[in-house]
Amino acid sequence: MTLHPFFLLLALVGIVTGLHKLNSIFPLSMPIIFAVSTVGLLARLLMLRGERRKQVSADAAVDFQRLHAGEVLICAPGIKREMRGHDAAVDQVLTRIQRGLRLAGPGRSLGSFLLAGPTGTGKTFMAQLVAKTIYPEEEPVLLRMNQYKDHADVFTLLGPPPGHPGFEVGGALTRPVLESPYRVVIFDEIDKAHPDVRHCLYDILDTGLCREKSSGKTVHFGATVFFATCNAGVEALRPIWADSSDPLTRTGRAREALARCGFEKPFLARFDEILFLDTLPPVTIAEVACLQIARHWRQFGIEVDYASPEILVEAVRRNVEFSDYGVRQVARLIQEMTTPSIEAARRDGYRKVRLELDAATQRISAAGC
Repeated sequence: MTLHPFFLLLALVGIVTGLHKLNSIFPLSMPIIFAVSTVGLLARLLMLRGERRKQVSADAAVDFQRLHAGEVLICAPGIKREMRGHDAAVDQVLTRIQRGLRLAGPGRSLGSFLLAGPTGTGKTFMAQLVAKTIYPEEEPVLLRMNQYKDHADVFTLLGPPPGHPGFEVGGALTRPVLESPYRVVIFDEIDKAHPDVRHCLYDILDTGLCREKSSGKTVHFGATVFFATCNAGVEALRPIWADSSDPLTRTGRAREALARCGFEKPFLARFDEILFLDTLPPVTIAEVACLQIARHWRQFGIEVDYASPEILVEAVRRNVEFSDYGVRQVARLIQEMTTPSIEAARRDGYRKVRLELDAATQRISAAGC
């Protein structure tokens, strides 16, 4: 990092005028300017020294004592209320993160998870819920890996070298963690990324650090949780989860199955856990529909006190028509079905409503309560 031009100018003026006494009109001002400029220069050097220490020292970047005191298992019920149908996966993820907190230190992350399964089963949503739970004050770093299909996209993640366009911004992965190491990083649809992009993650997942190419700073991931999602290998993974309930057995067999689907074995070996989130049954989809209805209306300042079963049946029925898209389609269906009723409820000034489905028109009506 270079010194600010103001400090350079002040130091230059002070030193020159102090040493050579070029100005004899104000003899007392020159020593003052010289002293102030010297103090400013020393202060800036001390700041640079502190920043440099933070670049190279994990202890300076991350408060490991804070991590050791963290508790995440108590958050499991709250996550399960929002994330239906995958209780075992939630428990497995939080147990691993809790272990990571207890062992937190330089050279390791808090946990790395590969979430596989069909589209729309809640993989990314789970990662976002965990992020909101353990680091509510920080946004997760969500990287859509279908946008990283070229080998040059490595620079997008780690930052372009100095002189290249965008080097001032830094890397999409490295810069947010430099600003705050307490992050959850989500590599969404990692199977669609260029192999070179996955290769550049080897050391990060393995050693918990890397160097940003733009700034040359060392990035410490000692307080980071990594999630990667993929839609590959569904048919190969489904019988593995049906045949065994042991997490170690499942993860080992899943690595072999995903390697046959195009993933590199060294890449798969760097994930602590591989979990399979399969398609949800109709009853669970109905629960998800309830949550989606409440969440959608809450965005407009209206609480849903009751939703008739017919609405949920209709949501499940229509979701079957789009089964290839998973529960993601439920959110769109809910918006399509309820948005006209929201407009009417807001006009009437309702803050809490009961929702009914008109059998004749198949439209949802909202009554205040």
